[in-house]
Amino acid sequence: MEGEQRLVHLVNQATVFFRRRFDRVVAAESGGDLLTGRNIWVLRYVRDHDGEDVFQKDLETAFKIRRSTISRTVELMEQKQLLVREAVNGDARLKRLRLTPKAERVLAAVSMHVTRMDREIRDAFQPEEYATLMQLLEKLCAVLEGAEPEQGKE
Repeated sequence: MEGEQRLVHLVNQATVFFRRRFDRVVAAESGGDLLTGRNIWVLRYVRDHDGEDVFQKDLETAFKIRRSTISRTVELMEQKQLLVREAVNGDARLKRLRLTPKAERVLAAVSMHVTRMDREIRDAFQPEEYATLMQLLEKLCAVLEGAEPEQGKE
């Protein structure tokens, strides 16, 4: 396998393995609600911005995903009684997002497992290797986020 194809393959493979493992943890802790890792990141974002008004638009921006995708995600999370939308004083069109007690319980359980998974990954590397890995992943994300294929090339 050539270098550039190998890079794409390895990044994809690592992503698949990570997401699969994370989704298993989430599924085990969500009591059969069929939550995904993305659901947990949304809940964490809302929790981490406690005391602030969080709207769907904030989630679109934070996770760099389409409006339709986050709209479906929030809708399903409402149905699963993990999020509620509350009207904002002065503008009935705006709905801030709030966590439910059920979401808080799920987040607490998943957080324990995420901490354990993070520790396991860190332990597989020397401290300087882990620091380098983090720097390289951040750089890769920045490159990919800004990468748009040129016309006629791909």
